[in-house]
Amino acid sequence: MRALKIIVLVLLSVVVIVYGMAFMVYRGVNNTLLNQEYYHTVVSDNEIPALVHGEIANMIPDIVRDGLTEGKTVTDPVQKAGVDAQVDLLSGAIIDALGVDWIEDQAIMVTDDVVNSLTGETGKLTAVIDMVPRLEEIEQNIAKGLEQYSDMELMAMFGAPKAYIPMIAEQIVDQLGLPETLVINDLVNDSAPGTITMVRGYLSLMSTWLGLLVMIIVFLVFLILCILLLQRSTGLQWFGITTALSGALFLIIKSMYSSLDRIGSLAGIDFGSLPVPADTIENIVKYTFSQMNKSAIVLIIIGVVFFAVGLMMPKKQEQA
Repeated sequence: MRALKIIVLVLLSVVVIVYGMAFMVYRGVNNTLLNQEYYHTVVSDNEIPALVHGEIANMIPDIVRDGLTEGKTVTDPVQKAGVDAQVDLLSGAIIDALGVDWIEDQAIMVTDDVVNSLTGETGKLTAVIDMVPRLEEIEQNIAKGLEQYSDMELMAMFGAPKAYIPMIAEQIVDQLGLPETLVINDLVNDSAPGTITMVRGYLSLMSTWLGLLVMIIVFLVFLILCILLLQRSTGLQWFGITTALSGALFLIIKSMYSSLDRIGSLAGIDFGSLPVPADTIENIVKYTFSQMNKSAIVLIIIGVVFFAVGLMMPKKQEQA
């Protein structure tokens, strides 16, 4: 009979440990991916806007050149010089208009919108990036840049003198084909249709089964079963060991898989080939996993307390 009780408790312990670890993963997700402050910290501490701006600055010249030459290679020295001048002018105008501060504002707006959508505060993504002010600034930057050229140079490049600079700048911006607005919901649906709805469904299911109240009920039932199937002191010790083990295993597994190399090998991602520096990604990963420690530490402390109470109980009964 005692062996049967032990077997039942072992099976229950495995279930409780697995459930506890799942709960801690969900709490970790809530503290990071579903927390607006998490994104604000990641964006500011790792200078993400500056990195994005740097990548834009590297990409724009090639995009502009392909647009001007339609992807063809220009070999004529005179024509090539004219193309190079236009590439420098347009690239600088676009890069200056898409500044670091503007990128940071958009990043925060978009991440806030994603969090609100995933947590159910909004039905769908509602963020819209207004590009009209950027287009106007690009046009102004182009007009300023054109002022450095003589009438003869402008005639050679655009077929019009300085008096037509505003019209030239406006025409160039129109030819760029940049949209006046970027609707995030449309972009997500085009690239990954149904993703937000699917993730929101999973999160809702996890919220139902891994909420704090459900976790308390599960561990309370397990505590009662430990006491019923064993002596009171032994049951408290068993409950304490299982609870502490749940938190400790979570921390051990988390530390094992918090390595960037381990994550890359599991996910099949070569972080070295990404435009973001590997040390920046590693900092984000470390910060993310560090936000998942609280629940595990609480469970370890609770487990140690119950185990200690279970140990002390027989001694107090003997003294009484």
